Amino acid sequence: MKNYRNNIKLYILFQIQNIKSLAQYRTDFLMMIFFTLFSQGCNLGLICIIYSNIPQVGGWTMWEILLLYGFLLFSEGFINFFFQGAWKITNMIHMAELDRFLIRPVPVGLQLLTAKIDFDGLNKMMIAAAVLIMGFSKCKVEWNLPKILLFLLFLAEACLIRVCMIWIASCVSFWMEGRKNNLNYFIISLGEMAKYPLTIYPAVFQGIFGYLIPYAFISYYPIGYILGKDGTKTGALSIPLFCITMLAVSCLILKSGLKNYESSNY
Repeated sequence: MKNYRNNIKLYILFQIQNIKSLAQYRTDFLMMIFFTLFSQGCNLGLICIIYSNIPQVGGWTMWEILLLYGFLLFSEGFINFFFQGAWKITNMIHMAELDRFLIRPVPVGLQLLTAKIDFDGLNKMMIAAAVLIMGFSKCKVEWNLPKILLFLLFLAEACLIRVCMIWIASCVSFWMEGRKNNLNYFIISLGEMAKYPLTIYPAVFQGIFGYLIPYAFISYYPIGYILGKDGTKTGALSIPLFCITMLAVSCLILKSGLKNYESSNY
């Protein structure tokens, strides 16, 4: 337990240093805010344009699909702000930056996760929170304390699964000889398809999003369960087990990757 407390303190200290380094470039920070608002505004506008002409898709209304979008956007912002270092693993491996982490008396995984922070993620989380508030108000969900706690649990689980997905995809670089690993970008790009109900896709894609690249556990199952959609209960109740599995796989792939690591020739 003491080690966990120490790791949390170290995480906070590392992130404070990252924030200080970003604060030195105020113009970049303001431009980041502008482009985040612009890009997400375009995404929301596109969904609204589509649904102004099509009342429902797969039995889901515009506001219900905006809830899917909000869940995905919040989990993406969570990674960018709290664990942006997961995106840099490939570069750190092939530029031998990982070497300095190995000689420090601090867990390598903690150092990798805190290697970078991105305020773009904070902007995305705020936009996602606004979308979720508006979406639930329009969907007229009857809230009570258990449902509020369940929603917060679903949101935390979605963030954890999203972090593990990027972590696993990035750690594949331990076994790649090239300097580029586009697997994490490929996975994040597939998230665009997860903005819509799982039921509108063919069975093959439902299997991919349900188990191989599990976006259904990030948005479709939790939101569908809260809204009372058919066919989402089993998936929603199995999310905790899926989170544990993803976390275990993430730890194992890092340990195996570090054993395979032989520094870099670049």
